[in-house]
Amino acid sequence: MAGAKKHFELKDYLWSVLISIVLLSFYFVYFFWRIDAKLIYQSQEPVFFFDRYFWAEFFTYPGGFNELFARFLSQFFYYSWTGALLLVLILSLVVWNSKLLFRSISFSQPMLFLHWIPSVILLALHSDYRYPLVFSLGLLWVLLCVNLYIRLAPAKSTLRVLFYIVLYALLYYLAAGQALLLSIIIILYDMLYQRRILLPVIYAIFTVMLPYIGTFFFLVNVKDAYLSCLTFCGLYNVTWLSWMLYTFFPLALLLQKLGQKYLKNRAAKVNAVWAKLTHHRSQSIQLIQGFIFILFTLLACHIFFNKSRKTFLQIDYATRCGEWEKIIDMAKQGRSGRSVVECQTYRALYHAGRLCDELFSLTQHFGGDGLFMHPGLHRLFPLQHSDIFFDLGLFNEAEHWAYEAIAVKGETPPILQRLVLVNFVEGNQDVAARYLGMLEKTLWHRTWAAQYQKIFSDSSDALTFPQFQLLQRAMPEADFLVSPSRPERCLEELLKTKNKMAFEYYMSYCLLEGKIDQFVKQLSMLNDFHYPKIPRHFEEAMLIYFQLTGRKDIELPGKRISQQTIRQFVDFNQILAKYDKNASRAYQELKKYKNTYWFYALYYYHAREH
Repeated sequence: MAGAKKHFELKDYLWSVLISIVLLSFYFVYFFWRIDAKLIYQSQEPVFFFDRYFWAEFFTYPGGFNELFARFLSQFFYYSWTGALLLVLILSLVVWNSKLLFRSISFSQPMLFLHWIPSVILLALHSDYRYPLVFSLGLLWVLLCVNLYIRLAPAKSTLRVLFYIVLYALLYYLAAGQALLLSIIIILYDMLYQRRILLPVIYAIFTVMLPYIGTFFFLVNVKDAYLSCLTFCGLYNVTWLSWMLYTFFPLALLLQKLGQKYLKNRAAKVNAVWAKLTHHRSQSIQLIQGFIFILFTLLACHIFFNKSRKTFLQIDYATRCGEWEKIIDMAKQGRSGRSVVECQTYRALYHAGRLCDELFSLTQHFGGDGLFMHPGLHRLFPLQHSDIFFDLGLFNEAEHWAYEAIAVKGETPPILQRLVLVNFVEGNQDVAARYLGMLEKTLWHRTWAAQYQKIFSDSSDALTFPQFQLLQRAMPEADFLVSPSRPERCLEELLKTKNKMAFEYYMSYCLLEGKIDQFVKQLSMLNDFHYPKIPRHFEEAMLIYFQLTGRKDIELPGKRISQQTIRQFVDFNQILAKYDKNASRAYQELKKYKNTYWFYALYYYHAREH
């Protein structure tokens, strides 16, 4: 009999190991391939410096240590494989501690792998890309402290209370508001499983009082003392999924106790069936439960995976890396229709040398506003807004929006890199050196900082480097005001400096806004920038201009509209005439020209109301 029991336990253990390997391997693949963990870093850009003054700030308030530790670990999201490995490690520790907790209240092998459910909820939460690691670490500290209490708390009431007070105070200092979950679990454990009444009351009173007492010792307000790292962290507010995670453990304790009472009064046959589902599961029962749980996990991954956010972050990441062709390819496959994405796609088209030939190959959602991002988004995406000014050589405005970005996201490495470059080009070497010093204290950007430090210090004139020469040439010769609500007006001023990007952006803006007359006035600048031929969209706009004005030609020495474009325009007009100029009826046949300015002007352009 004993041998059969050991054999059963061995099979149960091997099955547990097998399912753990399968699930953790799936978690890694999901975070590495589906989520692409480096995009979590791209979304959050956690700030961390190897600097004792930076660290010291986090020890001055409850939850600061956990936040600092989370910021350090979040640096490993910089690479997808290290980020995926980190999340798998944290989730596996949560699973292990959950299993210890449930076994302490008499679960042997929880039905449907109950101890794995918190990891699936965390999997769904981290699929959002914005979910801070500080919450997952806080939960891990809570479970560790719960298991310490269950195993080490003395039986004597006085010592037990002292043990709880020390443990809760320590956890509150480490994880702030999430310590409340520890209190709830321990109170339920002592009431339901240790049959203590007075101690849970004392615990509850201490739990309520400690955060308020903390406001006299730490520079925190009452709201932050109770709710920081529980309902919010920084700008992130928890969702219903986080509340599901919080309530899971207290609910599991309650249901287990209710189940014990129910089964105690049931017939032996009912108890036998329950035992087969939980404590003495056959291999077939384990397979069925495992299959159900895997389906549950796959369903959670499908429901909570945010494809549009991933696409946005992929484009944003490619922008940071200067992968312009990749951005264009992604845009052609289908964009999210966000103004930020459209703005970055225009930048990619310009840097790839394809803006004036392929602008209308992509659906235009925002007209001319897409060039500079919708005004309502400037303060939500300040660094992305800074990008366009940096490219155009408007370094004062690029610097302004970089500082706005610091107010939103903190002193992240990409922002510091931007400030290094703009301050150096503007001649503020001391300021640039200060930001380089900060970058030297980061984990992944110290090499970049060392490289630029060498350029700035070793060269007698660092501005002889090609990159800085390009930046200087883009600068306007004289200062002028940039309208926050109409930044496109700066393009006209930049045309005076022979700024090629400003020229292409200005011409694109005129086309998007239907300002053909203004477009035609600047066509002569094609020769100033040595274009070998007239860009395709310029040809298409010129043909519309000829049709509207009756003119035959525009003087552009050495350049003529291609015969292919002329033939396509004739065909476009013939199709439209065939349907009595009814655009709706002609749509299907005209779709073959959907990558032209003519198609945009007919179906997408809407004149602004002034």
